[in-house]
Amino acid sequence: MNNNGSITFSFDCEGKWGMADHPKVWDSQLTRKDLIKAYEFILNTLSAQNLSATFAFVGAFTETREQFLDGSLPKLTSKSHKSWLEHSKERIISKTEEGWFMPELLELVKDFSSHEIATHSYTHIPFDTMTRSDAHTELELIRSWALRKNIDCRTIVYPRNIVRHENLLKQFGIYGYRDSPKNFSALKFPKIVKSLINEVWIFQKAEKIDSAEPLKVPGGVFINWRYGFRTYIPSKISLLKYKNMIRDADLQNRVAHFWIHPHNFITSPETQDLFAKLCELASDQRDKSGVLIKNQHGYLRPIDVSGNNK
Repeated sequence: MNNNGSITFSFDCEGKWGMADHPKVWDSQLTRKDLIKAYEFILNTLSAQNLSATFAFVGAFTETREQFLDGSLPKLTSKSHKSWLEHSKERIISKTEEGWFMPELLELVKDFSSHEIATHSYTHIPFDTMTRSDAHTELELIRSWALRKNIDCRTIVYPRNIVRHENLLKQFGIYGYRDSPKNFSALKFPKIVKSLINEVWIFQKAEKIDSAEPLKVPGGVFINWRYGFRTYIPSKISLLKYKNMIRDADLQNRVAHFWIHPHNFITSPETQDLFAKLCELASDQRDKSGVLIKNQHGYLRPIDVSGNNK
């Protein structure tokens, strides 16, 4: 019996902007060619199972370098924005480095009209590092970006899942956000141990939707990026965890939310197989019981979707 539980997929589309303050050894792999391949893989895998998803883009990532340097950078004058950008400023300006500006990826997702395009901020600056005024600047850049790109941008995925300044969202036409994941948080354990426990905890439950304003879409779980210590976690364990979440969502009218960065498929090709099998699980459960497949936009109230309460 269908209790209107739901499954949601979301993608943090950020290229190299996600590591602007702390470059990683693997970000050299985020080339134009490989990023396009990763997005094509995701879109084709979702399409094969008839699944809709949320693609949350960093606005600057979808600009041309010239658009960013001439139009946006002059507006990023606050101390917090300068601090965020200073670590990689020369790399961003350089015309030889790929992975910072890829407007073609946004167009690629747009070609698959079933997906929601949301925001993952404009520069990927963590919102807890900004004053209210700085956050206003960032959100204004998001609004201008959405208008320029003809995007009905109603939800946000916060950079690094740090939720702040949510009381500003509504005035910029954003009515929902992905909440921070509810991970295992025993304070006495080192971070790597807590991460390991989160990955192998097969009894993970789906979550209830929170209808507060702005709407909080459950944070769900990060799809196991089979890289580093995560390669030691068998895919069978991850899939059992995801299957239990999907079943719980279906039976208890909850939300099973799964998210990842598209570039994770570049740095770990094994993750592609895991994702494909997860999509099969979601598709099979939908066909079997009628569980809903929703993007983040799908949880908004009709009045938010129509924009009548702006």
